[in-house]
Amino acid sequence: MEQYVFVCIGTNKVISDSFGPRVGEKLKDSFKDISNIKVFGTMKEPIHFKNAKKVLMQLENDERLKIDEYSKTILIDSAIDKDKKIGTTYVSHGGTEIGKAYGKSFYFPAYLSIKTVVSNKQKMLNINQVDLLAQNVANKIAKVIYEW
Repeated sequence: MEQYVFVCIGTNKVISDSFGPRVGEKLKDSFKDISNIKVFGTMKEPIHFKNAKKVLMQLENDERLKIDEYSKTILIDSAIDKDKKIGTTYVSHGGTEIGKAYGKSFYFPAYLSIKTVVSNKQKMLNINQVDLLAQNVANKIAKVIYEW
């Protein structure tokens, strides 16, 4: 039986970077009774640039997860791009670099990466716009994943 491990990247301290943990909250609740689906990175326990390396090592070494060729690790993260791309979601094979919006970089390996553009770095949206967008898109992404 394939195992799915969702790793939702972001922090609960910055609204524009809370998209991943918001999706994580919804997925964790939706999949709580399904043993072959695990969710990491929520608003209560976020995975962000500062703790990502440690979390990755823990996931790789956790005997209960048995992450191997039969596991599908799926990263979920926010992105910053041009205004016209806000709200756009990209799905790609492989992992992704996290922390790029803050001038840092760490590659987090995965089977798939799901990134949604939530803001524009040059002209940040106001907090209420970003908060509403992040919440609405998080709801949609979580629903699509659950139905899939």
